[in-house]
Amino acid sequence: MLESLALHGFRNLMPLEWSVGEGCHLLLGGNGAGKTSLLEALYVVATTRSFRTSQLRECLQRGNEVDGRRPFWISASVAGSSRRYVLEISFSDEGLEREVDGSSVPLAKYLQPLPVVVWSSEEAEILMGSPERRRRMIDRGLVNSDVSRLAVLSQYRRCLLQKRELLRSGQGGIEEWNHLLAKSAAELVAERAAYIELLDRELATAVSISGLKLPDLSLRYRPSPDTALEGAAAIERDLARVAEEERRRRRPVLGPHRDRLDILWGTADVSEVGSAGEKKALGLLLLRAQAAVLEALGKDAVVIADDVDAELDLERLAAVWKALNQSRQLVVTSNRSEVAEALDVSFSWAVDGGSLTPSQAA
Repeated sequence: MLESLALHGFRNLMPLEWSVGEGCHLLLGGNGAGKTSLLEALYVVATTRSFRTSQLRECLQRGNEVDGRRPFWISASVAGSSRRYVLEISFSDEGLEREVDGSSVPLAKYLQPLPVVVWSSEEAEILMGSPERRRRMIDRGLVNSDVSRLAVLSQYRRCLLQKRELLRSGQGGIEEWNHLLAKSAAELVAERAAYIELLDRELATAVSISGLKLPDLSLRYRPSPDTALEGAAAIERDLARVAEEERRRRRPVLGPHRDRLDILWGTADVSEVGSAGEKKALGLLLLRAQAAVLEALGKDAVVIADDVDAELDLERLAAVWKALNQSRQLVVTSNRSEVAEALDVSFSWAVDGGSLTPSQAA
C-alpha cells in the first residue's frame, strides 16, 4: 500500500510531500490544476512509465533548470506485506534512474512493491476497439500479477524483433527463429488466456455489485494463430504454413503480437454499441476487475481513475462506486465538487496551481 508520495520538477506540480492513507482519495480541482499530473506521477514512480505519453521527457517541468539539466524526481514509501520499501525514480536529459531503498535494481525487482491499475482518457481506446491497447491491458495485468512474466514478454519480443529484421532484409534463417518464437509464444498465450479467464470472472462480480442493468458482458480471447493454445508444436506448424506469405510481405503475419481480445455486450463488441455513459461505466468496472484479480492473488493495487465522473450522471456514478470502492486504496479525480457529497470517500483534496491541500474529511 502507498503510504506517501514526494516529488519535484514534475510537469506543472509544485514540490510536495503527500501522506496517503488507506481508503478513497478524491482530488478536486479545475482543468489544468494538476490533478492528472499527480496521478501520472504516482503511476510513473510505480511503473517507470506514464499513462499519458511514451516519452518521459514530456513530464519535465519547464524552467526547472538544475546545473544545466531539467530533472524530475519522485519518491514513494510503500508498505508491503512484510516490510516497507522506498521507490525512487529520477529522469533528466541524461535519462532514467530507478532505485529501491537507495540501490539501483533490475526492472522486475523495481516493479514488485507497488502494483497499480489505471483508467484515464487514454484507456478509453480499449473500449473503442484498439487491439494494441487491449493487449497492453492484458500484459500489464500479467506483470502486476507476477513480475516474472516480464521475462516471458521480453523473450517473445526479442525473438519477434530478430525475425522482423530478417524478413525486412530478405535473409534466410527464418525457420530457426520460428522455432524459438513458437516456444515463447506458447507460454505467452497460455498466460494471457488464464489471466483473461480470471478477469472475465471478476468483471461479472463487479457488475453484480454495482447493480447496473448492463447488457450481458463477456471477454473472449482470440490468440494468433488460432491453434496457439494447443502448444508450441501447433504454433510452429502454423508459422511454417505462412512462411512464404511472410517472406513476400516482409513482416510477421502470425503470433501473439496479433492476438485480439473481444469485449462483448451480447454478441457485439463494445466498440460497436453502447452509449458514452455505458462505456465509461464499463471502463471503471473493468478497472475494478483488474484490481480484484490482484487481490485474489494476495496483492493490493493502488487503483487510479482520472475524471472518474466524466460522462456519468451521479446516479450511475454512485452505482459504479459500489464496486470501485471495494478497493483498499483508490485515488480518483473530478472537477465537480458535488461528487464529494454524492460518494463515500475517505479523504478529499483540493488541487490548484499544482499544489495539493486537504479539503475535507468524508
